[in-house]
Amino acid sequence: MENNNEMLAEQEVQGAPEVQSAGADDPVTVSEGYRVNDGTRSGEVSELYAQVEMLKSELTTAKVQTALLLLGITKEKLEDGTSLAIGLCSTGKEPEEAAAEIISAYPHLKAVQRKIPQFSASGSGSDDGFSAIRKIFSGR
Repeated sequence: MENNNEMLAEQEVQGAPEVQSAGADDPVTVSEGYRVNDGTRSGEVSELYAQVEMLKSELTTAKVQTALLLLGITKEKLEDGTSLAIGLCSTGKEPEEAAAEIISAYPHLKAVQRKIPQFSASGSGSDDGFSAIRKIFSGR
């Protein structure tokens, strides 16, 4: 019995460096090493990788939306522009570049700037624009 235990211990020692040296740089291979020793750790590691990928996706989405808003997209069209720009980001473009490309390709997504009329009532003479209204109320 003792010989079998020693033999198993020797095989573990010989097998462990192979797992570690094969993937010391690759986190997925390292997680494979965890799977050999302890089955619960591989699940934790894959969960953490999934969370990291989700956070990267959320960060990219936030960067794209910020860039689109700074470039003048309307709030109603933000979701459409975001989905288009995220598609460009998946090809390797930076979020700001993707947002600029979407705005230039789809100018109808941009908010229309309208001039707001300005009125002033600083004058007190008969030609200030409000004299007709004053006459109506002064006659009563």
